[in-house]
Amino acid sequence: MRGMNITHQTNDFEQAIARFYTEPELAKLQNVVVGILGAGGLGSNCAVNLARSGIRHFIIADYDRVEMSNLNRQYYFPHHVGQFKVDALQDILTEINPNITVVTYREVLTKDSIPVIYDAADILIEAFDSADAKSMFVEGTLSMVKPKIMVSGLAGIGKSDDLITKKIGTDIYVIGDETSDIADACPYAPRVSIAAAKQADVALSIVLDKGKD
Repeated sequence: MRGMNITHQTNDFEQAIARFYTEPELAKLQNVVVGILGAGGLGSNCAVNLARSGIRHFIIADYDRVEMSNLNRQYYFPHHVGQFKVDALQDILTEINPNITVVTYREVLTKDSIPVIYDAADILIEAFDSADAKSMFVEGTLSMVKPKIMVSGLAGIGKSDDLITKKIGTDIYVIGDETSDIADACPYAPRVSIAAAKQADVALSIVLDKGKD
């Protein structure tokens, strides 16, 4: 795991959650590397869910800084405003579990940089806002044979049961209603959080081999 500061000792947090897993399952969670592309509403909430579930190693890229208007849906707090999102998220994750390692990149991702930055990742979480960025993600990961968990359609309020998970091909999972557009309706905390939690749930199902089709 390139760039990762690997530790094999458990701490109080990890000992507390060990009751929920078998020893082999906990070892899988502690050794897998999750790559998250974007640290906004989806990326920050998904990362926190994964950290609380025992994931230790992350690669996260985002060029943006936390703004006050982000706090309606992103896992940040007023004291994070002005900080780079990847730095703020790294602090949050390591506060949850000090054994967590986060390789951060403060840059705009491109279809050419994604395969390089996320080469060591075992699973990819697409957490972009725009349709163009999502298309770029697909194009940039065509050669990467690893699970890719995306979101399409999560804006608005209500009808949260419409946020479903579909598998496309052998390694792409898409979560959302596939209709709502952020350009037409604001992404509010509940649906963003649900979609992010579903992304984390799919990732955990893959890591623990729980039969997520």
